[in-house]
Amino acid sequence: MARKPSRTEWKQHNGTWRRSLGNRGTRIRLFQKRSGGMFYRAVWISGRGIDKRCLGTLERDKAERLGKELLAALLREEDIAGSGSLPLGELWQRYKNECVAFTSCNQRYRLELEAHATVLLAFFGAECDVTDLTESDQIAFAGKRRAGGIRLSVKKQTRPVRMRTVQGDVDLLHAMLRWACTVRIGRGARLLDRNPLDGARRPRRENPRRPVASWQRFERTRAAIVELTDAAKNDAERKKWLRLEMALVLVEATGRRVGSVRQLQWADLDFERDTVRWRAEADKKRKDWEVPLTPALREELRAFRVKLGGTFGGLLFPSPSDSSAPVRRDVLDHWLRAAEKKAKLPKLDGGLWHPYRRAWATSRKHLPAVDVAAAGGWSDVATLLRCYQRPDDDTMLRVMVESRKITERMKTG
Repeated sequence: MARKPSRTEWKQHNGTWRRSLGNRGTRIRLFQKRSGGMFYRAVWISGRGIDKRCLGTLERDKAERLGKELLAALLREEDIAGSGSLPLGELWQRYKNECVAFTSCNQRYRLELEAHATVLLAFFGAECDVTDLTESDQIAFAGKRRAGGIRLSVKKQTRPVRMRTVQGDVDLLHAMLRWACTVRIGRGARLLDRNPLDGARRPRRENPRRPVASWQRFERTRAAIVELTDAAKNDAERKKWLRLEMALVLVEATGRRVGSVRQLQWADLDFERDTVRWRAEADKKRKDWEVPLTPALREELRAFRVKLGGTFGGLLFPSPSDSSAPVRRDVLDHWLRAAEKKAKLPKLDGGLWHPYRRAWATSRKHLPAVDVAAAGGWSDVATLLRCYQRPDDDTMLRVMVESRKITERMKTG
């Protein structure tokens, strides 16, 4: 007779796997909601009840490892609170398992943050007490990260990088420290009493590369795409170039990120109400937007739909290999580079699609910033003003020729 597995071992029920870790009072339950689905963990948190989170993996081994790491964190919590220390490795594990800002972002962004964390842990060490961090430590990390040579493993070390990559590492470190200051660990205490790097100046590029695509560049690129469409050897190639042209038109007309554009569905376009819906799952900030659709863009999209065979459902930009999935970003990038090469345009230093987003924002500087941010998908006006709306000769000339003078009445009144 087969032995029945205990609660502390993996067992299967209706096609789903589950097991428990730890003992009464400090127990973590690992489980699947459906057969072959993602693994979740459930843990009892005093004052809050049962806390359930997705572990973001389909593998039992990885789910077990993440569960044991969280259990270890729970068991060490009293020691951390008593000693007042917080190892960097412990902080990272808690941050990626418990921080809503991390667990709610898309998989691509989580992998990017994990890469930043790997470098931080390699330089400072998992046992580094973050309460002792100083601005000098941050400066030393930034210098070494920029130069390269941080050993990630026996055979692997970092290469020289640009300042933008250093910013990403340091921004994650600051985000973890800020988050730790908000986490309660019982008796009114917090994971961190204070942020040790509060007030420390983060590394920044003095002259960041933020190119803006001109209208002439758009027209020449579109003309090249039309030539490639006319010269297509088969229907599949013709539709490829048509979809690239449609993507370019949408990015230029809406100012949206290409990541959101490539995931658009025909159902998101309401030609009766003249609106376009940008779904939260395709948005960087996980926010739903509904924006007016201009008559000119509406007619352009209708024309593209006819050219593509009169499709009325599904994705605007399906993958060539799987019509149920959106085309990959790198595939669109490859197509656009080919079109720019056909147009004999020089490559913009520091951007491919994003310069059109900056051009869209810059050309609307004369409009209320709050409306430009809402239409273009910026969650805050500060980012729009700091990173996207760029100075240009026409508006600077208008500033210089302004004839209005300050009078004594204006100055005192």
